[in-house]
Amino acid sequence: MGSRFIILCLLSALSGCVSTPPSLYNDIPSQQCEKQLQAFYQEVKTTHASLLPFHYDARFPHLAFDRFSTSLPAALTTQEGKSQWLAYVHGLGEKQLHTALAWQNGLTPQRRESLQQCQEQLAQSSIESELFWAQVDKTPVVIPSAYQPWKRVFGLYPIASLVVKGQIEEEQAHIQREFTRPLAHPFHYGVLVNAENARDDAHLTIQKMMKQERKESALNWPMLSAPEADQLLSHYAPVFTVETLSKADLPGALELDDDASPTINTNTPTLYQDISYTQFNGNTLLQLNYVLWFSARPAESTFDPYSGAFDAVNIRITLDEQGTPLIVDAIHQCGCFHMVYALSPTLSFVESEHEKPIQQHLAKPQPSDRLHVSLSGGRHMITDLHFTSNIPAAIGLNTQPLDALLTLKASNGNVLSPFNQHGVLAESARGERWFLWPFGVRNPGAMRQQGQHAIAFIGERHFDDARIFNAILTTSDRQETPSE
Repeated sequence: MGSRFIILCLLSALSGCVSTPPSLYNDIPSQQCEKQLQAFYQEVKTTHASLLPFHYDARFPHLAFDRFSTSLPAALTTQEGKSQWLAYVHGLGEKQLHTALAWQNGLTPQRRESLQQCQEQLAQSSIESELFWAQVDKTPVVIPSAYQPWKRVFGLYPIASLVVKGQIEEEQAHIQREFTRPLAHPFHYGVLVNAENARDDAHLTIQKMMKQERKESALNWPMLSAPEADQLLSHYAPVFTVETLSKADLPGALELDDDASPTINTNTPTLYQDISYTQFNGNTLLQLNYVLWFSARPAESTFDPYSGAFDAVNIRITLDEQGTPLIVDAIHQCGCFHMVYALSPTLSFVESEHEKPIQQHLAKPQPSDRLHVSLSGGRHMITDLHFTSNIPAAIGLNTQPLDALLTLKASNGNVLSPFNQHGVLAESARGERWFLWPFGVRNPGAMRQQGQHAIAFIGERHFDDARIFNAILTTSDRQETPSE
């Protein structure tokens, strides 16, 4: 009897059947909506071999979660705070459902509308549901790690980390030696923004907006409307200077070709952007994310394990409570080469036994300044990063939301994600994966979608960790002077 039960369980798992969690609602319409959304996401999982934009928990099929949202439930002590948190994860759920509906090309308009209505119904029911909040409190949502621990076990990680530590530090020193070197054949790219005098006025508007949003927030963090988010992203959009040695140094849009394979359209230089949040020094801070894609990282020798198709650079600006840049950090879209730039003299880097990012201090920017990022040819490494009002004339960059990367249209009209079920762009695999696997990073060197970035080989660190800077930076009581 026991063996038959085990066989039935295995068959159920192989067939894609899953148990349905108990309902969190007492009314029949909400229970029906739960089942409808759960069944839909199971269909998506069965028919579409790509990873959803955010973490899906079958207990809450109308919501979606990131590492920031899962760090907050312990602080939800008031009804107003619960409402704000629920509004945030419901907003992620709306983006999630939008993506999943786009993937499922054969759905009728009636079913699409029904699913969207169910999402709204459950959001309304959740705020008053004691069962819902009991689940959030007693069994919090947990985002899976981007690391694979079994690889560290079989790869003798403790020994491997000792061997590679010196190599990582040597590579970081080499990257830092390249800072500020002149670039050959530089091309400048940027988003059209306000003139310098108008930028001062825009900065004051942003400060007022951030102050008002925090004042109205039960959790003291700004939840921006779409126009407000666009205003911030546009105001702080960086200018990129790219050393252009080959076609691989031309930024472009990630698209699907006639065979539904990912490709970079360099006729459409595009900056992908979005907002996120982090917690630092007891405050919740807003972050601006900008990603620039290239068609390849060309080989520098006959055997270059770091070369391959596709490359991308991810720049993130963390704003202080007033809406002024406080920290800039960056990675390649593989999660490699984490760099952190502190923009305030009150910030200091902390010592750590684990792998440290490349660390720099920069002068605090003036309201009219824009971020200027220089990238080397081929490797697309940051060779300079500073704020300046002396911006060169630039080739225009189109802008797209980051989640647009997950809904690319094929020539047959189908909407697909270029990333696989692990959030990895398989076509961008690098040779380095064959010798870096003992560190537990999935497919090292390959490009991946947001939320899937493991950014350290020694220790564990995720780019979207809700408190990432608490392990990297500390704040002193030093007071800034006007000259700083």
